[in-house]
Amino acid sequence: MRRNLSGDDWRVTHVYPGEWEWIPITRGDSDLENLNPPIAPWYRATVPGDVQTDLIEAGVLQQPWRDLESRAAEWTSQRDWVYWKDFDAPASVRGHRAVLRFEGVDYSCHVFLNGNHLGDHAGTYVPFELDATEALRAGETNRLIVVVDHAPTEPEQQGQIGWTGKVRLWKPRFAYKWDWCTRLIPLGIWDDVFLETWDRARLASLWATTSAEYSEDCWTGLLRLRATLDRATDEALVLRVSVAGSDGSTLLSSHEVQVVPPETAVSLVTAQLEVPGVELWWPNGSGEQNLYCVTVELVAVDGTVLDTAERRVGFRRVRAVRNEGAPADALPYTLEVNGKRLFAKGWNWAPIHQLYGRLHEDRYRHAIRLARDAHCNLLRVWGGGLLERELFYKLCDEAGIMVWQEFPQSSSGVQNEPARDEEYVAYCEKQARQMVPRRSHHPSLVIWCGGNELMDYAHVPCGLDHPVLATLGNVVREVNPEWIYLPASPSGPTFAADPSNKGRMHDVHGHWLYLGDPDHYRFYNDMDPLFHSEFGAEGTANEEALRLFLSQHYLWPPDRTNPAWVHHGAWWLHREKVEALFGRIEELRQYVYASQWIQYEGLRYIAEANRRRKWRTSGCAPWQFNESWPNTSCTNSLGYFGDVRPAYWAMRGAYAPISVSVRYDRVRWEPGETLEAEIWLNVSEPDDFHASCSEEVSLVWRLVRLEGCQEIAAGVLPVPEPTQASAVSLGRVEARLLDKPALYGMIVAVQGLTLPPARASGLEKRYLFTSHPHPCMERLFGLPNGRLDAEALPDNSILVKCSADSSVPLVFVRADACSDIEWAYLTWGYAPFLLPGEEIRIERDGAHSVVVAAMNAPVSGIMV
Repeated sequence: MRRNLSGDDWRVTHVYPGEWEWIPITRGDSDLENLNPPIAPWYRATVPGDVQTDLIEAGVLQQPWRDLESRAAEWTSQRDWVYWKDFDAPASVRGHRAVLRFEGVDYSCHVFLNGNHLGDHAGTYVPFELDATEALRAGETNRLIVVVDHAPTEPEQQGQIGWTGKVRLWKPRFAYKWDWCTRLIPLGIWDDVFLETWDRARLASLWATTSAEYSEDCWTGLLRLRATLDRATDEALVLRVSVAGSDGSTLLSSHEVQVVPPETAVSLVTAQLEVPGVELWWPNGSGEQNLYCVTVELVAVDGTVLDTAERRVGFRRVRAVRNEGAPADALPYTLEVNGKRLFAKGWNWAPIHQLYGRLHEDRYRHAIRLARDAHCNLLRVWGGGLLERELFYKLCDEAGIMVWQEFPQSSSGVQNEPARDEEYVAYCEKQARQMVPRRSHHPSLVIWCGGNELMDYAHVPCGLDHPVLATLGNVVREVNPEWIYLPASPSGPTFAADPSNKGRMHDVHGHWLYLGDPDHYRFYNDMDPLFHSEFGAEGTANEEALRLFLSQHYLWPPDRTNPAWVHHGAWWLHREKVEALFGRIEELRQYVYASQWIQYEGLRYIAEANRRRKWRTSGCAPWQFNESWPNTSCTNSLGYFGDVRPAYWAMRGAYAPISVSVRYDRVRWEPGETLEAEIWLNVSEPDDFHASCSEEVSLVWRLVRLEGCQEIAAGVLPVPEPTQASAVSLGRVEARLLDKPALYGMIVAVQGLTLPPARASGLEKRYLFTSHPHPCMERLFGLPNGRLDAEALPDNSILVKCSADSSVPLVFVRADACSDIEWAYLTWGYAPFLLPGEEIRIERDGAHSVVVAAMNAPVSGIMV
């Protein structure tokens, strides 16, 4: 019998560190409501969870993300926390063995059942079990007390700025303060708690790995199992394994393993099962995500099923192969899945919430759906965060998003190399041996990595010669030899993405800012990395999001003189950069529009430049997809409140399966100059291209002067039919600019392809250019108002139009779900400009209200 003890019927209180050992709080006969000396009140608690969220719900803490309130919550990590739950145990378990299983406690704890000390534990990421046989009272009410210690602090744990070599334990480091979050350190029982009772034998642990092999015109799935059994008798047992369709209805294969009576109470059982004719699991955009149900039953010779467990798996073959033109000493970075090379359209994943103890299922589902629909096929789970939850991997399995999971190690600014001593190496190995098998059955898991930005004082990334990283690699390969293992990210002879490192860039990081015009474009045009696993561009949060977490008097100014803006994103406040392009800004709405275009433009250009280098460059991943904490300005595309920034739509277009892009050297040109650019087409799946052809395919481009909507130049380029996944130059375009300063919009569009809206986001792109003097984009604020029309259609979609009788275009056009509706979903959200007569149709989920706006519309937005 397995009973889940999780739920919202726990209670929690706090004491000073160590005080619980003196107050009779852990005794089974204590009156916990009237202890002497008295303690703080008991508050309702939820497991899985964290104590800070419980206190927020109890009204003890204000919302930490509001203004500077998180500072008033920092004390919570400096207390010990006592959890209490009473539960009934049925009389039927009398005489049975009993185990309390904790899937995760953050960070260390002491467990008492009915006054009996069952044991202690340390380690956020590893489960543990305690024998409760003698302490459990069958047929009675039982009292479970869990004391969670105060958070580990320096030197064993470090925030962003410190010494990696001093870190002696693995707890999420980001919460100790990082550039994109505050210092607010969760504590609590952050995963499920179970009571398990058994009498003859049970499945104590089970892990599975899968792969696939191709022969005789079909794919055969390979399933490897490893189980440990607890036994109370020496009777013969059988492990019965079956593989069925994901709904469990169609049996594909079965297998039995005889368990020979052992001399000890623990048995280790391994099995390998072939499943012929499987349908493969494919990454997002490359095929279906076929999943299967594996059922394992522990059966006695008399036919009694003593225990059962299930795992959902998928079969695929993943390899890393060499990049084209790669240096001889480079690791392979090109992902080959089921025999097909894939460009990794990645994103970096931060913890879903600063207070990550609660499950936050709605947040996970919303984020993974948005990543999937942005054509993302790889999420890098960054090393300063979590071994991600089972839910995260389940959703990635379903979405076809491959996972790059890093061990919880990260750089520290001052010193960035992990300790090398034998004690720390042994600690890391022990942690990894418990962590790695927990997620081994997920087909989405393809890469393990030793950690984030681990390097020596010369900024040379640590390699497999480092004892910790070598040991972690050995553990990974023992569990599944087919997993890809990288010692660190970045890896290779140099850390930084930089044209000065050309020819030596393997996996590299950087830069994280928009570098300005023309430096940004020249920088990314001249690079040649094999993999670009971290880069970014900063932008301000959506205006409505800012109003949710900042009081009115903190909304302005958006710079280092404002303590709330500093508290919520000090590293990313660059008002001077925004105003260098747009001139002096004195109004929040204008500032948000300008700052977000910079992020949109900067991030899109980097991603498109990386795709143009395929297969020399085999993948990229912006920092970061989501934010754990609401920032005034940061590098994320998905906001804390579930809202997306224009940068999300930039990446959605850049990652589209058929995507056009423009290569240029600068945004600002001189009046009368000839604007020169090169147009590229990227095709992920040639079959998509062939299936969507409705006529002769061509590329049409136009350059329009935005003041007055005057066409300056136009042309048509032929589009060759792709024979393989490719990036091809369609040709150069030239357009002589007017002799007077002007703003320009370039539209490039592929014609002759018919794709569904979800896959068509890359067929048209819009770019802004200017020949005005610096600040060269200031004139955008001087455009006359255009006319924005938006209406709801009978099918619940929305039609957005720039009125045909308008004399000017609409600039920075956007659609946003209302802030009081979290997790709303739209299929379109942003365009740099719309010309008179142009329209866009948006699909939306349900009846969510949407605000449609433009920077130069006469009203701030139209509610639809």
